[in-house]
Amino acid sequence: MGKLVDTVADPAIPTLARALDPAELAKELSLLAFPQVDASQGLHLRVIQWTRASRCTFEVALRTASGWQELIGKVYAEDRSDIYQAMEEIRRAGFDAEDEFAIPRPVAFLAPLHLLLYEKVPGTRARALIVNPNASDRVLAVERCARWLARFQARAPRSGRAFRLHDYLISLEAWWRRFLDLALPFANKARRLFEQLNASAPGLNSTEMCAGHGDYTCAQVLLVQGRTVTIDWDTFNAADPSRDVARFLVDLKRMGLKYHGSMHAFDWAAEVFLKTYAATGHSYVPTHLAFQEAAICLERAKSDVDKQDRGCCERAEAMLDEGLRILDRGTCHC
Repeated sequence: MGKLVDTVADPAIPTLARALDPAELAKELSLLAFPQVDASQGLHLRVIQWTRASRCTFEVALRTASGWQELIGKVYAEDRSDIYQAMEEIRRAGFDAEDEFAIPRPVAFLAPLHLLLYEKVPGTRARALIVNPNASDRVLAVERCARWLARFQARAPRSGRAFRLHDYLISLEAWWRRFLDLALPFANKARRLFEQLNASAPGLNSTEMCAGHGDYTCAQVLLVQGRTVTIDWDTFNAADPSRDVARFLVDLKRMGLKYHGSMHAFDWAAEVFLKTYAATGHSYVPTHLAFQEAAICLERAKSDVDKQDRGCCERAEAMLDEGLRILDRGTCHC
């Protein structure tokens, strides 16, 4: 039996200790319908990310008749069998593990442990290529991200929570007031950004929704021998197609700020992404994209302030400035 990982204490995830116990996990795996696995011969766990009171992600390596098999496990604070079901539906819609555009193969949802298991995909994250100025295929990496999203929006079934504009505006208002409550010197920028978003929102009500990833960035995209695989399905939803596009673009701005001190260092990547996305036959309404991108800027600014780490206020103010700039121009990249 593999060595026990150190216990991660989190009362809000009641099944966490059991899910991270190799003996307990081996017992649950033995009930699954893949007899090639001999969990008793070896099972190793390694925690890779822990989001307190929400979920814990870890690697699972287990011995099979043909060698070691690697899985990713995610244990949740609540029953998230809906993620497994959504992944199965997406896979059957043309995104199987061996397809050109894919997701990881879902293996099981172990209800007693609140544990999702899916195959680990070996590959290079698109972000690693995009940020590397010496990578010869950084443009190709952006293009593949755009093509994956376009195909997903065209083919995947709509499932999960539907994006509700009214509810989102309520959240946006609460987020800008967070700056006011903290008496931050740039709270007025947050107020102005919210007011402009609120004023432009009525024009978005007629949008037809499509399948949404919910957190689509180049960090969620793996490039594997000609295949493009998107991971992390915790936030799957049904939303305006411009929402996932906007989140990808805002993440590029964040990357520019982090690696080069400029939110526009990866504007080239944004242009490639939008051009490739449009070339697939997909179109976006510039005002819709501007709204979504500016709103996500406010969302990320609030997240920065909540972190209370070094540079958080500078990052937050930069995001607010960018959100205002986007809305003042009326479009994102025209």
